[in-house]
Amino acid sequence: MIEIDPLRKAAAEVLRRNDRGEFTAPSPRQYPHLWLWDAGFTALGWAALGDFERAYREVRAALRGQWRNGMLPHVVFYGWPSAYFPGADLWRSDLAPEAPTDLPTSGITQPPVLGFVIQILFQHDPDRQRASAFAREAFPALRAYHRWLHTARDPEGIGLSRIVHPWESGMDNSPLWDAPLSRVQTEGLPPYQRADVHWVHEEQRPRSIEYDRFLALILHLRSHRYGESSVRSSPFRVYDVLFNALRHRSEEALFVMAQALGEPTGEIEEWLERSRAAFQTRLWDPEIGFFLDWDCGTDRRIPVIAAGGLVALYAGLATPDQAKEMVDRHLRNPKAFAPNGGTRYLVPTVSKADPGWEPRRYWRGPIWINLNALIAHGLARYGFHELAEEIHRHTLALIAQSGFHEYYDPRTGEGLGIGDFTWSAALLLGWDLLSG
Repeated sequence: MIEIDPLRKAAAEVLRRNDRGEFTAPSPRQYPHLWLWDAGFTALGWAALGDFERAYREVRAALRGQWRNGMLPHVVFYGWPSAYFPGADLWRSDLAPEAPTDLPTSGITQPPVLGFVIQILFQHDPDRQRASAFAREAFPALRAYHRWLHTARDPEGIGLSRIVHPWESGMDNSPLWDAPLSRVQTEGLPPYQRADVHWVHEEQRPRSIEYDRFLALILHLRSHRYGESSVRSSPFRVYDVLFNALRHRSEEALFVMAQALGEPTGEIEEWLERSRAAFQTRLWDPEIGFFLDWDCGTDRRIPVIAAGGLVALYAGLATPDQAKEMVDRHLRNPKAFAPNGGTRYLVPTVSKADPGWEPRRYWRGPIWINLNALIAHGLARYGFHELAEEIHRHTLALIAQSGFHEYYDPRTGEGLGIGDFTWSAALLLGWDLLSG
């Protein structure tokens, strides 16, 4: 039996060590600035500690980086300059007329979690006046962001937002991107020096060819000043299940907040209706029995079964029959995600049957606490309570064995990546809050 109180105490210490006042660094050494979805998960950790003022400050720090077109950038470079690469000097957000003039940011976004995070804070803050005031403060920025996701990133109005860089998915080097990234040309790329392999062994990080393509995409977007032409012409354009599921879940939250605040709901209802339909017609693969990403370059689904597909459950986008098929054929299958003689813990980020599975390399196979939390709550939403609790137990076991690491080897439980990682600590504390 794992004792939870010592883990909670240790988690609180991680948040306080990584607290930079205005924001909480994911890792002061590896990731010293603010990342968008990290900030959302971190706010839940502060709320679980009862510090709602600190949770709101975390969200405000993310919203302060918002562009005038509504885009929320995936990195806000508080504390710049630093040794982080690629930094503000490579992104050059100052080239974009919509970007903030007083704060450097990246030029892309990240999974849209702030909508449901703010709803959770609103629901659980015991100070109702403070909660209502913050919801009213944040709502216009969130609505503007989601409008941008539906216009700049879904100009055809099909109900899905395209991502134009793997980093927008949060799952940087997933096997999902092997084929789309292969179309990215790297000729003429200027020399550069990676910083990430200084802190983490290169066998646990993206390969050099992937990094070349990551940077080539940044330079492409930058050359168009991050405008609409950069999206249309990007060689990497994908409808990602995880990104769009979290967008839908945040729009469910926006709908509830709009009702509570007396704001119009018609626009949000249309967003929700279109995304429900698109998940069924475009992302559900009836032969495989799983939600798959869609490659806009080939106009077909990407045949990689990744844990991000299970996040559709957190957003309620599967039918009951689809949820059962995903669980029975894949999550409980020892050849795919379930433990067997080779693995001990749930949930690897990629099916073990995929030829791209690598149990120690970043997003190609290790376990991440944030995905475990989202998947577990998605399972509970569909009535798979025992399996959801099993994932929770495995998550606690990983942390008890190896501490608050960035990710974990599903075979041994060894902690990988950087240690004292903020969202691993924050989600241990705020796990129950994700139920809404």
